[in-house]
Amino acid sequence: MVLPQARSSIAAQAVRPAFGPRRAPHRPASSLWRLIPPLAGVAISLVAYLAQNVWNLFHIQDVTDALRSLDPAGLAAALLLIGFVEGTVVLCFYIPGTAVVILLLLGLQPSWSEGVPLLAALMAGSLIGYAVSIGLGQVLKQRLPRLVGRTSFDRMRRFVDRFGQGAFAGIAFHPNALALAFSIVGYLGIRRTWLYLGVAALAQAAWWALIAATASGFSRQSVVTGGNFQLFLAALFSIWLLYELVSSRRE
Repeated sequence: MVLPQARSSIAAQAVRPAFGPRRAPHRPASSLWRLIPPLAGVAISLVAYLAQNVWNLFHIQDVTDALRSLDPAGLAAALLLIGFVEGTVVLCFYIPGTAVVILLLLGLQPSWSEGVPLLAALMAGSLIGYAVSIGLGQVLKQRLPRLVGRTSFDRMRRFVDRFGQGAFAGIAFHPNALALAFSIVGYLGIRRTWLYLGVAALAQAAWWALIAATASGFSRQSVVTGGNFQLFLAALFSIWLLYELVSSRRE
């Protein structure tokens, strides 16, 4: 006599395939898309290194001279656009604007009189992007975690819940993280968003000012030079790629 529990267990084993490959776990599309920016950064950096040091197509000093010859108004408009892209959630994941800004500051090495208008344009674009991120968080609601990745969303939400406005000062060095944090502010419906915007603006302005102030000192050191700067960038993008790979495996 076969008990009902045993009969159901036998039936379950009968329909279960005895061999054959198991289905791979589904990886969210958002996780795969987030691999594109660091991969592109590694590829572009390596191609730029070959173009300068192997193919002799250009030199970094030529790029620096071209940057210095740009119209100030045009350069400020470009920084405003970069700031907007970096401050807008989802969009910022696919365009590595932070690396572009750092390259501009290192190449230009602006004085304080030259750097203040550029910094103001960059911060204005960033704040507009952060405001858009808040609006996207309010509109997207439950779709937001899927677009940015559930693991990244949950981690940033816990960070914001724990530290509040202080969290925005702590991540001011990473505009992409700020964009995600502001989208969570919109997602949660937090009021007095101007306080969060103010904290982020002050902390990020201090961060960019520090980079601009140390640009001349950076150019005098001998570890990272004009000849190997692209390899340094490729290493940074590789770290970013590794981080995204680890995050995607957890989702």
